[in-house]
Amino acid sequence: MADMNRQALERFEKLCHNLEKVAPLAYVWHPTKPALSGPKPIAVTLQAATHGNEVGGIDVLNTFLQLLQNGIIQPPFPMGFAIGNPAGVQANRRFTERDLNRSFGQKAAAVEEEKRARALEPLLEKTSLFVDFHQTIEPSHRPFFIFPYTKASFDFAAALHDRIPIVTHWGLSFSKDGMCSDEYVNHRGGTGLTIELGQKGFDAYHGGVGLQVALAAVQYAVGLFSGTQEKQPLHSPELYTWRAVIPYEEGMTLREGLVNFQAVDAGDPVGFHQGETLRTPVAGWILFPKYPRDPLAPPPKELYRIIKRIQPDDLGKDGVINR
Repeated sequence: MADMNRQALERFEKLCHNLEKVAPLAYVWHPTKPALSGPKPIAVTLQAATHGNEVGGIDVLNTFLQLLQNGIIQPPFPMGFAIGNPAGVQANRRFTERDLNRSFGQKAAAVEEEKRARALEPLLEKTSLFVDFHQTIEPSHRPFFIFPYTKASFDFAAALHDRIPIVTHWGLSFSKDGMCSDEYVNHRGGTGLTIELGQKGFDAYHGGVGLQVALAAVQYAVGLFSGTQEKQPLHSPELYTWRAVIPYEEGMTLREGLVNFQAVDAGDPVGFHQGETLRTPVAGWILFPKYPRDPLAPPPKELYRIIKRIQPDDLGKDGVINR
């Protein structure tokens, strides 16, 4: 895996050799004759490996960049490309010292991921539309978009793929530890979202789905900045939000085999704690089950989440989300 990670990074650098370098492993492509512009200098930024062992998105960026270099796609505006956590990629770990996806929007620059966030923030601040390609730790029954709700982010996600569900939330941040990348972009006046392609690693299917989304992001930007984008999504996507967030307590253990988007009923056994069976408090679908397998990583703050189906009319309303 380490060799594959290194080769993917080397290919990314090679494909970006004639692009403007704005930070280590972060570049901006400029068209010869820009024909469109958005409210910010960079129309679309694509980012991968914000978590260092979620490397599938690097293949997405590399394939997109190859099409760009070959002239097969010719976006009429500047685009950004970034590897989120190259140190994590090289170590094949989620992060080396601190979760990069909780490190944006802060002033600290003491550890590796804080320094990386400070280096990437100028690129994100200049970006109108942002897609961060992630993968889940455990398997997932399907890819899904996930992001803090804004009307702009919802419209963006709904336009990118008609069969990928959307998990969104509002009010409190996803994590108390700090801002995620998409939240930071939104905070700085852009439109950001994340897609979870599936379980971490290089995977041809993930690469295909990710490339579809990347190409659709360019198409969406063309419509948005030319004034020809549809005012409403052409389809009604599957929508989900939090129904329950289960905090982790020392000694809690999930039974093996739980996956993302696995349906559960209230009372289903999912693990053990101090000799007792852990059961789901409500029905829904499991998201982000935690199995602490990395002895160097800190214990998780939560054990898993349960999501529930909502309707477009529920978006942004008080009393919809349960935590």
